[in-house]
Amino acid sequence: MSAVASIYILQQIDTKIYRSNERIQQIVTIIADKHVVEDAVARVDVAKEAMLILSKRLTVIQGEIDIVTNKYDSGEMRLYSGTVTNPKELKDLQDQGAALTRRRNELEDNKLEAMIAEEDCKETLEETIRQYDTVVDQSKKLEDELKLEHESLASVISTLTVEREVALNSVQKEVLVNYDYARSKYRGVAVVLVSNGMCSGCGLRVSTALVQAARGGKNMVKCDNCNRFLYVK
Repeated sequence: MSAVASIYILQQIDTKIYRSNERIQQIVTIIADKHVVEDAVARVDVAKEAMLILSKRLTVIQGEIDIVTNKYDSGEMRLYSGTVTNPKELKDLQDQGAALTRRRNELEDNKLEAMIAEEDCKETLEETIRQYDTVVDQSKKLEDELKLEHESLASVISTLTVEREVALNSVQKEVLVNYDYARSKYRGVAVVLVSNGMCSGCGLRVSTALVQAARGGKNMVKCDNCNRFLYVK
């Protein structure tokens, strides 16, 4: 086997290992990213807070209604008890009763509006909880799938690592040094295939002389344009 053929095979293995590790890093990042679930939790918290505010508002309104009602009932009892005979005092009690009635009607209107708002808020809360449950289920399903993929990729890498050790037996030390340097310089691609006279690394045509030299396999031949090693099957 020629030197370039041996490192071409090695590169195929290294490329698969690199892509598998890259995908594993993507999987780790995706699993660690909890922003979708956190956003769903935040929406539920906002809806719960809105419900709490409306509940407190209703409690306050009902408390005011009870106070106004008690004052009104107390005034009515005095008005019709016969114990108050002073015309001015009777007039004051009547005016107070009318004012309290208006205030109670106003509070009842406020209570109705708050109850409607509370019902709308309740529906919103129920919907956000449903959305949260859906997000959690989907996230759990995705995480399980990604973990299985992670395990599969780890197994693939383990197998490829063994293959790489075998492939290294066919690579001379000096060639390996040149290969590692070229990979680090040319984004992991040290050896490129020549197909139909074209360099698969840069896409430019390779001279006939270089193609023939690369095909011979006796020397390590580089592309004139991208400087990667040329391999001709």
